Amino acid sequence: MGLMSTSTGGVARRLVDSPLHTSKHRHITPLTSRLLRALWLRERGAVELRWASITLVSMILLALFGRALDPFDGEFDTILLVATPFAIGISLLAWTRIADRIGPMSVVRLGLGPLVVLVAAVGAGPADVTSLTRSAAAPLIVLAMAFAAMTPGFPIAAAALAGTSVALFVAHWQIISTHPLTTLATDDYAIGIIVTLLASTGMAIVVRVATDAESRATRLSASNRQRVDVLERVNRIVARFDGSKPVQDVIQAVVDDISREFQITLVSMYLPSGPNQLSMVGVAGYPSPFHVIDVGMGIIGRAAETQQTQFVPDVLADPDYRAARDDVRSEVAAPVVHSGELLGVVNFEGTLEHPIGTSQVALAEMIVHALSAALRSASLDDERRDRLHAIERVLAVSRSLVADLDRPRIVASIVDAVAELLSADVVALFSQQPDDTYRLEAGKGFPDQAIGVEVHRNEGLVGRAIVARTRIDGLLEVATWPPEFLADRPGGTTPHTAMALPIEVGAGVAAVLLITRVGPERRYTDLECGVADLLTAQVAIALQNADLHARVAESALRDPLTGLLNRRFFDEAVETAHANARRAGTELSLIVLDLDRFSAVNNEYGHAVGDAVLRRVAQAIRSATREGDVLVRYGGEEFVVIAPATDGDGAVAAAERIRTAVAASGAELVDGRVVPLTVSAGVACLVDETDGRGLFRAADSALLAAKRAGRDRVTKI
Repeated sequence: MGLMSTSTGGVARRLVDSPLHTSKHRHITPLTSRLLRALWLRERGAVELRWASITLVSMILLALFGRALDPFDGEFDTILLVATPFAIGISLLAWTRIADRIGPMSVVRLGLGPLVVLVAAVGAGPADVTSLTRSAAAPLIVLAMAFAAMTPGFPIAAAALAGTSVALFVAHWQIISTHPLTTLATDDYAIGIIVTLLASTGMAIVVRVATDAESRATRLSASNRQRVDVLERVNRIVARFDGSKPVQDVIQAVVDDISREFQITLVSMYLPSGPNQLSMVGVAGYPSPFHVIDVGMGIIGRAAETQQTQFVPDVLADPDYRAARDDVRSEVAAPVVHSGELLGVVNFEGTLEHPIGTSQVALAEMIVHALSAALRSASLDDERRDRLHAIERVLAVSRSLVADLDRPRIVASIVDAVAELLSADVVALFSQQPDDTYRLEAGKGFPDQAIGVEVHRNEGLVGRAIVARTRIDGLLEVATWPPEFLADRPGGTTPHTAMALPIEVGAGVAAVLLITRVGPERRYTDLECGVADLLTAQVAIALQNADLHARVAESALRDPLTGLLNRRFFDEAVETAHANARRAGTELSLIVLDLDRFSAVNNEYGHAVGDAVLRRVAQAIRSATREGDVLVRYGGEEFVVIAPATDGDGAVAAAERIRTAVAASGAELVDGRVVPLTVSAGVACLVDETDGRGLFRAADSALLAAKRAGRDRVTKI
C-alpha cells in the first residue's frame, strides 16, 4: 500500500493526466479514474493523510471481520473503539480542501505514521509479559507499520515498536529468571517483531529509493522542459534569418532578442569585414562598443582566431581583455563556424550586478550552434541578392550606354557608372588612338591637365593589362606618378588598391579602365570583380557601337571617291559657319572651284582616268588650304572651300594657291598619260548675305563670271 502510493505515484499521475487515458485506456472506468486522481495528488502530505484514513478504515474493517468470525471473542473490541474516532477525524481532514494546508506541515508528516502505529498498538492491547502471548488484533500493527513506512515519521514508529518490544522482552526474561518453572517463550514473539521491523524497513527503503527516483525524474523533466524552452526561444530568434532581409539588418534584432529573452545585460555580435578584421553589427547594453576588432586581439579576436569558445570568469586577470565598460567582470565569446569558415562571433559580458557563468556559456554555444547554418544560409541569400542587384544595376547601366551613340557622352557615363557601382575613388579610361598609342580620354579623380597623357605598353597596371589582355590587380604607389596625375589626388599619396580592366573590341584592346580605391586595405570582393568583368563587356559593346556609328555617320558625310566631305555635310556646315561669323562679328569667305573642260577628259581618256584626275585635284586643293578650312566636293568636278576668319583678299590669295597647285598637278602622269588641268574659282565674302545659301550663290555667280572670262582664273564678287 505504501509502496504503491510513492514509487508509482508519478507514473499513475502521468497515466491519469495523459491524453492516452481517453484513447488507449478506455477500460479504466470513470470511478477508477477519479479514485486514482484522489490517491495520487501532487502534494505528498495530502496523499499521506488520505492513505492514513484508508489504513485506519481498513483496520476497522478487518476488526469487524474478525469479530464476525468469533462473536464471543472480545479481542477486536478495543481496536474498534480506538481506531473509529481517529479514522473519522483523519478522513474528514484528508478528503477535504484542508488537507492541502495541513498535509504539508512537517509536524503532521512526522507524527502521522507513529500515530497510526500507536492506534494499532493500543487497539491490539499489550502482550502477556509472562507468556508473550499477543491478541488476535496484533497483526494490525503490521498494517500500520506498512503505512508508516511511506511517511517521514517511519523511523520514530520503528524505534517506538523496537523499544517497546525490547522492554517487553527484558521484563519477560526477568520473570523467567525469578521463576524457574516458567517456560521461556521468546521465539515466536521475537521473530514476529523482527520480521515486522525488517519488512517495514525494507518497504521504507524501497519507498525512499522510489521517491528519490521520482524526484530525480521530476527534476530531469523540469530541466528538459527548461532546455526545450530555451531551445524553442533560440529557434524563434534564429528564425529571423529567413532570407527576407539582409543579414546586417536582422542581427541587431537578434541581439536585442537574446538580451531580452535571457536577461543578459551586454550582448554584441561581430561579422568578418576583411581578412583580419571583425566589425560590430549588433549591440545591446554598451554605451561605446568597439566597432572594429582585429582578429587575435582581445577575447573576441582570440575566439575568432582559434575558432573556440573563450570563457573568462575574471576579465581583469586576462591580458587580452579590452574594457568597453568599467563594471565588466566576466566574458564569453563564442565563434559562429560553419564547415571551418568563421561567420561571426557572439559575445556576452557580465557585470558586477549581473554576472555570467557556465549556464551563459552553454547558452552562447547553443546560440552559435543554431546560428551556424542559419547565418550561412542567410549569407548565401545576401550574396544571391547582392549578385542579382549588381546584375540589375549593370544591365541598367548597359541599357543607358547602348541607348546613346555619342562617344564623349558614353565615356562620361562609363566613368560615372564605374565609380558608383564599384565605390571607386579614381576612374580612368585610357583609349587606343589612331597612332596605336593609349592615352587618358576621361576620368574621375584626375586633373584636367592629365587628359591626353600616354601610357606605354607593359608599364604599370594599365600597360600590363594591354599586353596580357586580362584583369590586373595590384597596389598603386601614387607617390611615384607624374606630377600631372597627382594634382587634386584623393587621399594624397596614400597607396591605392587598383585593378586595370582591358576592354576588348574585335581582336584588340580598344581601351583600359583603371579603377582605384584609396588605401591598401580596401580590397575588391569577388562580387565586385565579377561586376567589373561584366561591366567591361557592356562598355566594350557601347564603345564599339559608338565608334561604328561615328564611322557610319562620317562615311555618310564623305565622298567615297576623293575622301572629301560631301554636299550633305556642306549644306549644314555653311549655315553653321555663317551663323557663327555673324554672331562673333568675324570674317567668312567661300571659294567655289570647278575643273575646266573636265567632260573632255572623260570623253578622251575614259572615266577611270577621270576618277584618278578628281582624286589628284582633291589632293592638290587639300595641300593648298589652311588648317581650319573646310574642303567639300560639292558634286561632279565642282569643289567648295569654307574659309572662316578670312576676308576677300585672303580668300582670293587662297584661291590663287589652289589654282596654281591644280595646274602643277596636271604636269604629272595619270595612268601613264599627261592630262593638263586648270581650275576656275569664284570668291564671295560675308557682306550682306542673310544666310549660307546666299553666300554660296554669290560665290557660284563669281565662278560663272570666271568661266565666261576665259577659265583658269579667280573672280571675286
